[in-house]
Amino acid sequence: MIKRPTSKATGAPRAPLLRVSTSELIVALLVFIATLLVYAQVWNFGYCALDDSAYVTDNDYVKQGITRSGLVWSFTTVHDANWIPLTWISLMLDSDLYGVRPGGYHLTNIVLHAANAVLLFLALSRATGNVVRSGFVAALFALHPLHVESVAWIAERKDVLSIFFGLFSLWAYVRYATGAGRWNLGASWLLLVASLASKQTLVTLSFVFLLLDYWPLLRWTAAEKTDTEKTDAEKNAAAKSRGTLEKPAKIRGQSGSKVAKSEPAVSVWNRPALKLVSEKIPFFAASAIFCGIALRAQGESGAVVALKGISFPLRCFNAIYVYAAYLGKTLVPNNLAVYYPHPFGSLSWVAVSIAAVLLLAVSTAAVVFVRRLPFLFVGWFWYLGTLVPMIGLVQIGSQQMGDRYTYFPLIGVFLAVTWLVPELVPAGALRTRVLPAAAVTSLLLLAAISYVQIGYWHDSITLLRHSLACTADSGAIHEFLGAAELLEGDPNEAVKQLKQAMAFSPNYAPVHRNLGSAYQRLGRFDEAAAEYQAAIALGERSPETYSDLGVVLFNRGQIEASKAQYLQALAIDPNSVAANYNLALACAETKDFAGAVTYGERALELNPGLASCHVCVAMALRAQGHLDEAIRHMQRVVELEPNDPDARRELARMQSQRPSASP
Repeated sequence: MIKRPTSKATGAPRAPLLRVSTSELIVALLVFIATLLVYAQVWNFGYCALDDSAYVTDNDYVKQGITRSGLVWSFTTVHDANWIPLTWISLMLDSDLYGVRPGGYHLTNIVLHAANAVLLFLALSRATGNVVRSGFVAALFALHPLHVESVAWIAERKDVLSIFFGLFSLWAYVRYATGAGRWNLGASWLLLVASLASKQTLVTLSFVFLLLDYWPLLRWTAAEKTDTEKTDAEKNAAAKSRGTLEKPAKIRGQSGSKVAKSEPAVSVWNRPALKLVSEKIPFFAASAIFCGIALRAQGESGAVVALKGISFPLRCFNAIYVYAAYLGKTLVPNNLAVYYPHPFGSLSWVAVSIAAVLLLAVSTAAVVFVRRLPFLFVGWFWYLGTLVPMIGLVQIGSQQMGDRYTYFPLIGVFLAVTWLVPELVPAGALRTRVLPAAAVTSLLLLAAISYVQIGYWHDSITLLRHSLACTADSGAIHEFLGAAELLEGDPNEAVKQLKQAMAFSPNYAPVHRNLGSAYQRLGRFDEAAAEYQAAIALGERSPETYSDLGVVLFNRGQIEASKAQYLQALAIDPNSVAANYNLALACAETKDFAGAVTYGERALELNPGLASCHVCVAMALRAQGHLDEAIRHMQRVVELEPNDPDARRELARMQSQRPSASP
């Protein structure tokens, strides 16, 4: 019998460092290419009206690319209720590469998703020794429609990037557990920290490692025999538990045959359960720290809904329902929406009861058959455990659930089903012919459904109209659709949608604020002012609201009143470009040229590329007699707008006003 090389330190079989078999390489390439093909259409998609502005279009730090100030901001700021420094840095890098073209940001998301599928495949293949089944799990992960939201939404860069580092950490851990150097455990910890610094999603990854220790790594066995000590029956039983027993192995050199894929290396460290847990203490510690960071970030931003808003029992009942709802959408991926409104007190008790029975039945089966079907136990509790942070016990926002929350947890379901179904299918033609054909057909069907679902993300209006058709009517959906119409469509339609949203929540300030913007776009300034004032009376404290109210008052000829609104905006955010610029214009209108220069130059410090602000400052400087400085600003305008004839004429006029040089 041929012995595999072992580690001198542990006696465990030493796995090849980075060797990938030909079959693994082929499967990895197929999964990667299939993912790119299904998602390729997003290259031509735009930004989403939901959150993409906070992450790119209105985020000056991101748009400036990698800068020292941007890096400091990434690590020191809670933005959009998240502390996610590595996500911000990745978006800044995209800005350096692609500018503000949305296709580049989409492309990075696709590549990360495809890489995630490959990392998942390599980790499972190494852990189980079964290339085909591992490839099928990875393909389900790559092509399932529930994962479209995480990939097609630029704002969800935090999701795909966090899982990228998380699956990298998983792969490094599997290498460590199958006999590679101990440095892999340290690398796994560092990669987990990187994952949590991208988004605090995988705080449960340590528990996944413990599940994998049980199966397929078999590290929970108190005293595992080496290959030379096992009988053939014992080795076959171990292989069967992993799903790797398919064909008799052949030894290279005998009749020109090649060595078949060996069983995955099994740790022979004879560690008790306590030691397996203790080696993960640094992982648990990192998760605990980042849990605290996430709760503080979301609490300070007001994203966490108080218990009085949604009682804890109701959250528990909703969590039970949502666990089952995700399984239903996994099996039948229909009516997938970007926003699912929370039912609050209208949650069906019948639906909750049915969901509870289902969860209890599967959990009981997983425990009862844990020895015979260890993959069911591991996959099921992977799903249940990794969903806990996103299941709504700590309620964030007003949504009931979100497709993006299943991005990592569904791997457990895919794993359990992929190994369970062959166990249930009788041997013979059904298993060798019908089952593979059904597997390929299911992947093609999922790819087709995903392709259609991706198409809804073409623009915000299409996406939100689809969501409105898929879910119960709610004020939030009408609000989101109204905002999208305001940005990308018809302001009259925006007014219609926002009025419908107001019927659900008449005292919700952001709806009044957006309705004011819609009226302003239509030139209905009196109605716009009334809506802005209503938003402020209801507690709206965004500088944009005060600044926009100031613009409305300015257009109505109430210049001094508009200046008061701009000053209110600056009291909230001194770095508001719009407020500084608009106040400069108002000062110039009232002949306060010193004020116009002061506020205009402050706006230019924040946004040097604002050509119209350079014009305002130039006019004010000329009025003060500072002609040379005014000319410098107009020269900058010509640089920024080389095809603007008015700017060139004004520059020429200023230059002609220069006194002639002394002889």
